[in-house]
Amino acid sequence: MFRFRRPALDDAEMILRWRTEPSITRFMFTDLENPDVERQRAWLAAMETRRDFRHFIIEYEDRPIGYLSYSDIDWVHLRCSSGSYIVEERDRRKLAGFLHNFIMDYCYYGMGMNKIVNYFIEGNDTVIRIQRVLKTREVGVLRQHVHKYGRFHDVYVFETLRSEWEGHIRLFPRETTLAAFAE
Repeated sequence: MFRFRRPALDDAEMILRWRTEPSITRFMFTDLENPDVERQRAWLAAMETRRDFRHFIIEYEDRPIGYLSYSDIDWVHLRCSSGSYIVEERDRRKLAGFLHNFIMDYCYYGMGMNKIVNYFIEGNDTVIRIQRVLKTREVGVLRQHVHKYGRFHDVYVFETLRSEWEGHIRLFPRETTLAAFAE
């Protein structure tokens, strides 16, 4: 089953490899300049000190398969954003649909948020389509919001309130999804 664990400094090389994989980085807002393992380790150490950021290595059957982060965590207004990826295409096809329950449950019941706002760069059509299928509220499009690959890209914005999530179909009991997060 799934497990979400905090990254360790020893994960730096793996995360850097994932983060620079073309199939992953093409949908991220930023690219790493001069990536190296020591800078990745320093980034991991810096993230541990931030109150507005939490992240996890996604494991499936004791094998690391991807990454999940919660950013822009606002402990006053109880909102955040999330981002995730599964590295291997075969794992994405097989497992991606199951992650939503884990991501949302941890947001609302693990961190106590009231709202999650997510941003997806144009071209990430599969994920944008999934958001619509899941009936996530489409807020709108931030036009020419990200400059990457020598041009501007639109960004699609979606949000879900905790009260809306409580009416969603569950694939796993909440006890199972929350227990998967090792903190």
